[in-house]
Amino acid sequence: MPFITRFIASQLKTLPHLPDVDLGGKVYIITGANSGIGLEIAKHLVQHRASKIILAVRDTSKGEVAKVEILKHAKKDRHTEVEIWKVDMASFESVTDFAKRCESLERLDAVALNAGVIMKEFERSIDGHEMSSSIQVNVLSPVYLALLLAPIINRSSTLPGQKGKIIFTGSETSEVAKTKSLSPSKPLATLDDEKTFLASERYYQSKLVLQSLIKPLIVQFPSLIITNVGPGFVNSPLYRDGGAAAVAARRIGRTPDQGARNVSFALLTLNKSTDWYVDCGVAKLHQPWLDSADGKLFSQNLWKEAFNEFRRLSSDL
Repeated sequence: MPFITRFIASQLKTLPHLPDVDLGGKVYIITGANSGIGLEIAKHLVQHRASKIILAVRDTSKGEVAKVEILKHAKKDRHTEVEIWKVDMASFESVTDFAKRCESLERLDAVALNAGVIMKEFERSIDGHEMSSSIQVNVLSPVYLALLLAPIINRSSTLPGQKGKIIFTGSETSEVAKTKSLSPSKPLATLDDEKTFLASERYYQSKLVLQSLIKPLIVQFPSLIITNVGPGFVNSPLYRDGGAAAVAARRIGRTPDQGARNVSFALLTLNKSTDWYVDCGVAKLHQPWLDSADGKLFSQNLWKEAFNEFRRLSSDL
């Protein structure tokens, strides 16, 4: 079935309602939680009586505004603590500091790594990686944070009946990402090369690159539940800069609540790691390149390169 056919069928699908699961006693972190899908995930968790939700945001003032909105959805019979913690996914130092702060948590049951950006021009992060739309914010920092938080989540996983979760927000557009410029032998160097940057393609590529790291993460942490969720085409602040995608999102996009429902469904019900999750269920990503010799080599080398960089940043890895 062609991508466009699957895409339309998915967009038109009626998603199931979230199950009535009581999250009392549980602690969650959501990145990019001040708007869009992240904000709606937080609303879902507070409706299900989570004990603590940490909104991991770059702009804490926007986080405070989001907190007020989230608490409007809290159940009257249960108190949920909502905290605002600063993290800038464009800075490894900020991610490292955030993770160190998380070490003070008595428990951490799951993290929803939702933060993402689309920008129109090539830009390097403070760490030297291409960040516009893209590699540092959409791939490297989420994976780095997942590696740092995994031991903390594992502590809670030792409790009876508990298994911690790491949930990424991916994109179905990874199925149509162009792979010609993705070098299997030198993944990071090629991705950081301005000559390979094409604004109209880089967001799709970044989500494919993220997808290529999900299986290695699952292998690395067999005691956790890990997946990458396709929320669908969502009318969210991701398209704040306008353009054709913003117009299309307003006309045919899912609401942020509908997009977030995919992530929240995984947080509430998923009981086994899987590399792709869409329309509130386990699915197969139709991207043959990932299973090709080049795709497998790209994934292996990117994992090695990224992990070596992460170990230079943190002695905990």
